[in-house]
Amino acid sequence: MFRFIKNNRLRISIVVIFLFFLLYLATQVEIQRSENWYTATIHTISYPFQATFHFVKRNLTETWNSYLWLVDVKEENDRLWARVWELEEENARSREIRLEHDRLREILEFKRKDPNVKVFAEVIFEVKKPFFQLLVINKGSDEGIRPNFAVVSPEGIIGKIQSVTANQSVVQMITDSRSQFPVLIQRTRTKAMSYGSLDGTITIKRIPRRQEIFKDDQVVTSGLAGVFPKGFPVGKVDKIEKESSGLFQSVTMIPAVDLSKIEEVAVLLRNVENIHQPLFTDIE
Repeated sequence: MFRFIKNNRLRISIVVIFLFFLLYLATQVEIQRSENWYTATIHTISYPFQATFHFVKRNLTETWNSYLWLVDVKEENDRLWARVWELEEENARSREIRLEHDRLREILEFKRKDPNVKVFAEVIFEVKKPFFQLLVINKGSDEGIRPNFAVVSPEGIIGKIQSVTANQSVVQMITDSRSQFPVLIQRTRTKAMSYGSLDGTITIKRIPRRQEIFKDDQVVTSGLAGVFPKGFPVGKVDKIEKESSGLFQSVTMIPAVDLSKIEEVAVLLRNVENIHQPLFTDIE
């Protein structure tokens, strides 16, 4: 036996080595089969948890990134809105400067064309109640202003000075219920008296019924009584009311000047066409 092994040891060694490798390969195949089954089982059990984890992780990441993006968007939106407000303010200032420029240019043109001596003033306060329609301006006796001086604008008559201090004056507007002054219907040359009213309108009363008056007829100052220069616009006829049985008719006028939008006025210190300017005025 030993002689057989000794004589065939090379062949036996080769066979043993070959069998060892066959056994090793068979063992590895069984191990891989076992591992594949185990791994597949683990993957099957853990898949829902892994999928849930990845889903939550992805959504949290997207939510966080979206939040950061929205924070940036909100900050950018706030900056844009701040810029919009800044531009709106600049636009409002520019518009106000342009409107003021237009008003001042109109006043300068009025000063050039109208020969009467004037003081220009700004309105600093308004009193508009049923019995009182007043303005307070920032010029007074220090500028030569006295009671009953006419207050006008390039568009027409505004009122007259009611009272004066050194630096301020109170203007009684033509719509004041206590206001009355002589006027002229321009087309027909009809003379009449204009009155203020409690509702802030201007009326002409006791016009002879035979006098022909039409809507939109222009009414101007007559120059009588020495307060307002002759020919300044007062308003235009809006409504005509004739008494059912009587000799007179009355007219309601729309003022030539928009009295709700007055910012600057001109006070006439001297009417160059009226040496009696102004009648009943307190002049020192």
